[in-house]
Amino acid sequence: VREAVVSTQSTGTLDSIVKTELLKDASAEEVSRVWTEYHQQKEGFVCGVIPSMHYAEIEAKSKTCPRFVYAIPKDSGGFEMMYSEFHQHRVSFTTLEAFKALQGSAPPLLELFHYVDYQQTKEIVLMRGVYKAPLTSAEAVFLANQLQMYYRIDQERYKLVHTFNHNPMFFDFNELLKNLDSPDVKIPAHKQSTSSSTE
Repeated sequence: VREAVVSTQSTGTLDSIVKTELLKDASAEEVSRVWTEYHQQKEGFVCGVIPSMHYAEIEAKSKTCPRFVYAIPKDSGGFEMMYSEFHQHRVSFTTLEAFKALQGSAPPLLELFHYVDYQQTKEIVLMRGVYKAPLTSAEAVFLANQLQMYYRIDQERYKLVHTFNHNPMFFDFNELLKNLDSPDVKIPAHKQSTSSSTE
């Protein structure tokens, strides 16, 4: 099973990344272990394993609320605003400044790819994040975790997502920034999305 991962290719089907035939009879826990252990050794990538029910909720909400903004806390005490948008099973992140200037042509600093091949058979969705400088791996994991927080875990925060998409004139950036003081808002020291697990 450990030899199943064959490529660091960032896009395409799951077959182009792993030897799915070798994982056909593996348990969800085994697939999760192979997926996370491999990506922890690779620069430019972060990963996560999301329970199917959790991903189904995120996917459903993303269809009506595909766009949102996040604030990344910086060591200087300030923050940087990031703009995100869902494209089916892919989520792209760019700086809000770049999006305002270039709109859809803004280059992504982070893309999260969700592979749903095992969503029914093993009840997990594999997530691979591809990031580039100046974003760090810790900041990439932070954004992946915050997406989970706003789209699934915290219904009060999801109200901000809904407002941003459907009543943007009433969206309050100050409400978003208030959440930076929350205990869950911290830059992690590892490459795995902690909100994405098989538990």
